[in-house]
Amino acid sequence: MVLVVLGVAVFALALAVVGLFAMMGELAARVSDPGQVAPDFAPQPIEEARLGAAPADWPAELATVRDAERAHLLVFSSICATCARIASGATGPLDGLQPPVAVVISCPAPEVGADFLAKHPLLGDYPQFVDVDGAWVADNFHVGITPSVLVFESGTLRSAHIFTDATALSNLPGPDTEDAHVHPAKANTLQAKAAGAR
Repeated sequence: MVLVVLGVAVFALALAVVGLFAMMGELAARVSDPGQVAPDFAPQPIEEARLGAAPADWPAELATVRDAERAHLLVFSSICATCARIASGATGPLDGLQPPVAVVISCPAPEVGADFLAKHPLLGDYPQFVDVDGAWVADNFHVGITPSVLVFESGTLRSAHIFTDATALSNLPGPDTEDAHVHPAKANTLQAKAAGAR
């Protein structure tokens, strides 16, 4: 009798192990490889950004952004893993943006920013500014999240978006798109006004 009970228990245990391996195989099929970069979505607007801001004082390194009819500013942080991944070229080249493009490195100290730039030579193709504590970007544009891309027209902030992949920069709304840079909160207000006018 004991042998029968023991046999049934071993059989049930074997079925449980087979079921567990089947579930693990199914889960592995649904979860992507951790080394593989997932396709990204369009950059998302930064609601806190002060659109229309035009700083009186620009760092000399960013003069091309200030003076251009239309320019892009990529903002990275020295402590952001996603920033390091993008800056290393792991998600593709940064040439999805029309020039001029410049780079700001937000960091706790100038030597930390210089080290970040040295480790990511891809950024050497662009004018660079080391922004200690992110003070210049935060004070002027209320942007404190990285990685982000700021779009300027004649030195005035037109839009600000976060992104997680260099290829997503090609999905940045263009200047000719009427609602390209309307933030979600503003879009809801505009929709409410339009509904009220009917």
